[in-house]
Amino acid sequence: MRKTHADAVEWLIETVKEALENGTASEDDLEEWLLAAVLLEEMAVEEEAEARSLGAWIEPSPTIH
Repeated sequence: MRKTHADAVEWLIETVKEALENGTASEDDLEEWLLAAVLLEEMAVEEEAEARSLGAWIEPSPTIH
């Protein structure tokens, strides 16, 4: 996971913990935060796959002359 995604997930975890401790989170809030965390993870996985794909495409392949 990239740093920006990791930072966003860490912030989300802290926000959820605080809301749960304070009793200020509704069931809908928790559902939205869970979906956001899943989306962030999916975005990170997709970016990593794209980076690997691009890296493989850019790397020169050995040729026989």
